[in-house]
Amino acid sequence: MFSAMIEGGHLICLADGYKADELKRIRKEHVFYCPACRQQLDLKVGDIRLHHFAHKPDSVCPVPHEPESRYHLKGKQLLYEWFKKEGLSPVVEPYLKQIRQRPDLLVDGGERKIAVEFQCANLNNTEYRQRSAGFLSLGIDPFWIIGGNRLKRLSNGFFQLSGFHWQFSKGDVMPPRLVFFCPDQKAFLILEHLIPFLTNKTSASMRFLPLQQTKLYGLISSKSRSPLQFNGWKRNVLSFRTIPRRFLSKESKQIAALFYERFHIPLPLFPSEVFLPVSSGYIFVQPVYVWQGYLYLFFMKRPSFRLQSAVAYMNQLIRSNRLKLRWNKREKAADAVGEYVRLLHEKGFFIKEKDVYFPRRPAPAEQRLEELLKRDARYFSE
Repeated sequence: MFSAMIEGGHLICLADGYKADELKRIRKEHVFYCPACRQQLDLKVGDIRLHHFAHKPDSVCPVPHEPESRYHLKGKQLLYEWFKKEGLSPVVEPYLKQIRQRPDLLVDGGERKIAVEFQCANLNNTEYRQRSAGFLSLGIDPFWIIGGNRLKRLSNGFFQLSGFHWQFSKGDVMPPRLVFFCPDQKAFLILEHLIPFLTNKTSASMRFLPLQQTKLYGLISSKSRSPLQFNGWKRNVLSFRTIPRRFLSKESKQIAALFYERFHIPLPLFPSEVFLPVSSGYIFVQPVYVWQGYLYLFFMKRPSFRLQSAVAYMNQLIRSNRLKLRWNKREKAADAVGEYVRLLHEKGFFIKEKDVYFPRRPAPAEQRLEELLKRDARYFSE
């Protein structure tokens, strides 16, 4: 932590750029206390890690405190300096007594204050919700910035995103986006156009914003500024078909059993039509082939259907917990169904007369991998 109290209740903030010699002198002259628990702190002055305060061993504080990494301290320092340069009067680690929380930074955003949390360590969803709700109860908007060390790029246009990452994409801001900050590169990384392929593999467009060239509005604005792209989608479908999977989720096993019962095809030979990149597909927790697979089975059981009936079927799957939504937004699930149906129509899978769709027949999928890969090539041109 960067902030501590000294005698008389005065605050000292190490983010203001103290030199090592000056801090060593101050350490001899003062005793430091935590603003939250009022227990004594140690001032750590070193050459490798940034100067910081630390609770003494076995101390008890109402605000959870874990040893901060150099990465986190450096990021907090740079963000503090950046907000200060933006003229937003940042306060480092203020203790909010009403909710017993201490954000990394508290920024004056004009009409409302902003609590900035630079999250580099693991954080479960319960704690995330509690901390966000605490800020909101005081009329403070939480702004979560994920440490760049938590971003893993898998291949061109694909990233490994888990539930840890998805919780920071606000459910009230659509389409979702994620903001990362890397203190080593001194840059923000924005992921937009998030389209999940598997549970932990997501297609996304990434923007690289150097810290000194970035303005706050451009950072917090929900407007997408990068083009929608599907680089690598076809390669990931190919990988899915040709690389054996050691573990399958319960949902994947269920849809695989249904397809085998109906069409006698295994999971790797699922039809191209259940791997389509749908921009609103982020609403579903399950892999793309699960939610699209259920709809595909719905289409193939009927000589014709209207979009409303497909949406009603999707809602039935959600109510029965066969499909799970990332947020409680049924309208977004309906959007995803509509986009999926329109995309299949564009690909020639449906014939449309007025508001009625007629699936083209015959066979739902090729039985040979070679033919299926040719079909993939027609569907997923890059």
